[in-house]
Amino acid sequence: MHKDADFGYMGLGMECISINHKTAKSSDRQRCFVPKEETENYLRDIMNLDRVEQCVLLSTCNRTEIYVQGEENCFKGLEEVMARAAGGDVQWIRSLVRRYQGRAAVQHLFRVVCGMESMVIGEDEILGQVREAYMFSKDRGYTDYELNSVFQAALACAKRVKTETMISKTSVSVATLAANEVFRLPLAQKTVLLMGSSGQMGGIILKNLLSQENIRVIATVRSHNGIYQSGNPRVENVDYQDRYDYLEEADAVISATSSPHYTLMAEKVINAIKTPKERLFLDISMPPDIDEDVAGIENCCLVSLDDINQLAEENNRRKEQALMEADEILKEDLDMICKVLAFHRFTEEDAGWKERYESWPAEKLLYLLRDELDSASFEAVLGVLGRVE
Repeated sequence: MHKDADFGYMGLGMECISINHKTAKSSDRQRCFVPKEETENYLRDIMNLDRVEQCVLLSTCNRTEIYVQGEENCFKGLEEVMARAAGGDVQWIRSLVRRYQGRAAVQHLFRVVCGMESMVIGEDEILGQVREAYMFSKDRGYTDYELNSVFQAALACAKRVKTETMISKTSVSVATLAANEVFRLPLAQKTVLLMGSSGQMGGIILKNLLSQENIRVIATVRSHNGIYQSGNPRVENVDYQDRYDYLEEADAVISATSSPHYTLMAEKVINAIKTPKERLFLDISMPPDIDEDVAGIENCCLVSLDDINQLAEENNRRKEQALMEADEILKEDLDMICKVLAFHRFTEEDAGWKERYESWPAEKLLYLLRDELDSASFEAVLGVLGRVE
């Protein structure tokens, strides 16, 4: 029976390449970001690679990752797909990516979906983003047993971590950190111009802002999307096209859209502002929404995604104990899925295994060993059994 040397019986060879906030600056992540409308074509390019049999693409403001199952060592092809989509060369991509193979790829996915690799440790948005990315591929037939098993196990593990540890009990996401910056403004009453309030991130920001009674929100809406109703009298809906008209009264401006274009240009901001009061601009979009030259305008402070990373550091330090507890849960669930995959591959590759051990209850024994042994020991047992004639 054939067994790949580097992968054991753990699966057909799960691999991942990742560009994220730890490996790449905001401008590079922006180039690698895959808009939702381009996701299916991107996945097709991956599936057209010779060695790839299954794939999932995860692309958020802080990470773009490709997970595949197939023959060993698909990294070169994945890097070429990513480079071509980003308009760069393969060497540039290789300077940014981290590569994971076999068990390390499964472990990386678990850490990502549990919020342990996030810019803000324990943030909640990543769980939904991974689920959405996985379901997008699954619904189009790009996943099978291996990736289905791994992603479902990772999502289940994340729910355990959030339930059994404090990692998300005091969750501070990018959205809540942005709202906290507004809360820190030394004003008795605050007016916030919010662009993107009907999106997932914008909706969280809006909810957080409205938790403080002294904040009024001007929320832009695009005319073709209709008016977003918040149900709160402190929210005024205005047409997105008129956004510059409301800069004068705003104390803070937050942009959280998925627009490929700038929502605010520096020259127009200068023309729209009449009074010299301090204004805070928060840009938490990928690609960036606000012209970076806004930071050079007098009395204007621009906070970007990279700045949010610094704001997250203290929050992450407070979660060190919860992180250790989450890691123990992750190890348990990771070990179990590795054994499940090993057992599946063993039985798939050796259809006659039951007949060889018909003198004793082979299937019952193997299930017992799978439950009692760690994954490395279980794979060793399968390796021995695979050599029995």
